[in-house]
Amino acid sequence: MGDFNAMLLRHEKVGGRPVPDSILYDFQSCLLRSGMRGLERAGHIWTWHNKATQNRIACQLDRALGNSEWFRWFPNSVAEGLAAGTSDHSPIRVGLCERPTFRARPFRYNNSWYLSPGYEEVVLREMQHFRDGTAQFRMVHKLKQIKRAIRGWVKQLSRNSLADKEEELRDTQVALQSDIMNGVLAAKERSLIEEVSTMRMQEEISAAQRAKCTWLKDGDRCTKFFYDVIRTRQHRNSIPRLLNAEGRLVGDPVAIQEEAVRFYTYLYQQTDYASMFPALVTKRLVSRHGNSLLLAPVRMEEVEEIVMKANPNKAPGPDGFSSGFFKRHWGVLKAPVLAAVQEFFVEGRLLKEMNHTFLTLVPKKEGATSLADFRPIACCNFLYKIITNLMCRRMEGIMQGLVSRNQAAFIKGRSIAEHSLLAHEMVREFSKPGGMKACVKLDLRKAYDTVNRDFLCHLMLAMGFDGRWVARVRECICSPTFSVLIQGTPYGYFSRNRGLRQGDPLSPYLFTLVMEYFTCMIDIAVHCGRIVPLFRLVSPAVSHLIYADDLLVLLQPTMRGMRALSDIMEEFGRLSGLQLNREKSRVYFSSRCTLQEERAFALGVDRGELPVKYLGVPLTVNYAREQDCHSLVDFAQKRVEGWQAAGLSFGGRIELVRSVIAGIAMFWLQSIQIPSATIRKVEAICSNFIWRGGIHAISWDQLCRPREEGGVGLRPFQEVRKAACMKMAWKFIKGGSLWADWMTSRYLRRTNFWACRIDNNFSVTFKAILRCRPVLQTAIRRRMKDGSTTDLWRDPWLGSRSLLEILGEQMDREAGRGLTCSRILRDGVWRPEDYPYTAPLAAEIQLIIIDTSLTEDTWSWAGPGTGGGTGKFCFRSCYDLVRIHHAQDEEVAFIWGKGVARKM
Repeated sequence: MGDFNAMLLRHEKVGGRPVPDSILYDFQSCLLRSGMRGLERAGHIWTWHNKATQNRIACQLDRALGNSEWFRWFPNSVAEGLAAGTSDHSPIRVGLCERPTFRARPFRYNNSWYLSPGYEEVVLREMQHFRDGTAQFRMVHKLKQIKRAIRGWVKQLSRNSLADKEEELRDTQVALQSDIMNGVLAAKERSLIEEVSTMRMQEEISAAQRAKCTWLKDGDRCTKFFYDVIRTRQHRNSIPRLLNAEGRLVGDPVAIQEEAVRFYTYLYQQTDYASMFPALVTKRLVSRHGNSLLLAPVRMEEVEEIVMKANPNKAPGPDGFSSGFFKRHWGVLKAPVLAAVQEFFVEGRLLKEMNHTFLTLVPKKEGATSLADFRPIACCNFLYKIITNLMCRRMEGIMQGLVSRNQAAFIKGRSIAEHSLLAHEMVREFSKPGGMKACVKLDLRKAYDTVNRDFLCHLMLAMGFDGRWVARVRECICSPTFSVLIQGTPYGYFSRNRGLRQGDPLSPYLFTLVMEYFTCMIDIAVHCGRIVPLFRLVSPAVSHLIYADDLLVLLQPTMRGMRALSDIMEEFGRLSGLQLNREKSRVYFSSRCTLQEERAFALGVDRGELPVKYLGVPLTVNYAREQDCHSLVDFAQKRVEGWQAAGLSFGGRIELVRSVIAGIAMFWLQSIQIPSATIRKVEAICSNFIWRGGIHAISWDQLCRPREEGGVGLRPFQEVRKAACMKMAWKFIKGGSLWADWMTSRYLRRTNFWACRIDNNFSVTFKAILRCRPVLQTAIRRRMKDGSTTDLWRDPWLGSRSLLEILGEQMDREAGRGLTCSRILRDGVWRPEDYPYTAPLAAEIQLIIIDTSLTEDTWSWAGPGTGGGTGKFCFRSCYDLVRIHHAQDEEVAFIWGKGVARKM
């Protein structure tokens, strides 16, 4: 604890010059090697400032650090910054904040219990009991009986710890060394080895379940890491103090629990929302066939697939049974579970106990003390989740045709990266002359928690959903009761009459339907001329983009349009319950827009300045600069810093880089063109983390090779960026998305993708996509139906080449303008001799297979490693096309070929 005279992240300084990367790197390496981590901060954040009246500079130079042992003993310790007084540094006081005592925690099924003797007999004995009543009642009663029996069995288990057994094994082996031929000692040693191995496996399974770590799957045991993750989560989610309704900070456990119950009881009560609704206008209706799919009888195969694909480490609901229990005993549970699910789909009623829910409070920011800064996540019973997952699977088939392409969240086949790219393309036009432009980033207050459920059901009926299906949805969302989890203990018992549960599998689809009505309201305003989109001549005319509750409206900022948008948000909030948070919403104008303050006032939100973060990446007028991408570098650093990541082995660190950091970097690389300097910084953080801040035994480039070529299977981000561009180029030529159609209309109005010349007016992203064409051509094939949508001269339909490439520039360009392959393909038969330019290629053309089962001509992926031409895009295949290949190392291939765990 003290003045380290260094900063860990860029945001720890305001004012003055930016912090040099070398200073950040040295301090980060120091903490990484020592396994230290900062205590939670409170009080004065800026511990040093220059005390100037102008050009002020403030930094976080003073801090308190702790290692894993410190956090094990003092998990709730806080470093509080005090008033600086006459000094330029603020003193720090460390409070140990002992964990308050709460009631005993509820029953939680442990996935490792099956390894203990006597477990199977206890469970199977209770499963034989039969109780009269409905199928749901019998299933719930059976789980209660099993829970009661397991609790009694756990109390009778041996309390010998793993450390005691390991010590007994060591003592036995020492004694055996003195009498090596002693058969009794040898038998005891074998028995102890089996017991220790079983107990180690139990400990790891139990720790992995509590840690809920999904990216670390196999290889060396990471029990220490799991326990570090558990302590981190407990520390982050603990609520040692809370602001009550009077604004006073309270730390008494009783006061905390009473305030939490009071807050959420009040939040979930309907207030002044509409109860009578007009005739709602929707753009699309559920077909009769769609309703028949929704109402089809429940089959065992559907239920079993849901159970088997569930993550066994997910948090259970109030009954305490995770999906791991149902998987373990599915052979005897499947019949009663199926009966309970079928009963709901026939009668449309849920047993009240099945729909009880625990609310676990997850802080949105570090050091949260107000309940408004916590996100309530619903922990539902797994039996209920089986029902709602089944409902989601059935709705999935109709959502794509029901929800407008402006919404990209939760709809199969739609991409957040494409939505982000489209937003960047449209905002890029702000820097160009020609009219006034604006984009409005709208924030909804407590979106999920405030949905008017009567409006939702009324809207579903207007969309053509069968009344029986709507009744089932209403039963799922209107029947739950709640208790709030404080430090793992439930308090309170209350119901709600508004909102959807975050954590209920059904909620995302239902929320998407509510937001679809917002799209309808905007489209009506556009059709009536009240709102004018940015690009009226581009089809489709995109007026807004939605991703879940992230709203971005792009329009010409006329006074009429601003007032119309404000009126739409007022009316939408009155009907749906989703109120606009005007304090967090912002409007961004192009530089040529006049009267910006007046236009923002007409809308009712404040004016902001670009760049701004949208869907996790910076939304910029021009290309992204290095300073715009600092959040990616900071994310990578936060993931590897401190004692939690220090608990990983070398293989575990490789897996964290591959699964977590590379995954986020991949999203950024698809969404924007990241500067090379930012990529190098992220790679340096990853490499430094892998080698624990010490000497790098081999270079990053060597690590980023396939195992058979002497690496560990990581991927260099520069090459991943090329593959990401290839992926977006593939999505572009496949078409069908809002982004692809808008880009085609914007840039390729008079030309073809394959013949388009790169223009300086094109965006950085579109230029990168066009530069991928030579490599892309080698990995795709054209599948023909009738040739009507295939350009005869410019599309590469002859293997990987176009007719223009084969014949060269000497051909008559005008003769080929506008022709498609239907010129030489009629009635499913090739007739190349009918056109003079294709006659010499008749033999090659006749080998191209016609597929009349297709709806139209389409592209098929044929890159390396795609399983003999399945036609489906594969990123691994795409990456293999653009990466640098090295000679294979036979010795390395021999080592990896012996079944060694990939993370060792």
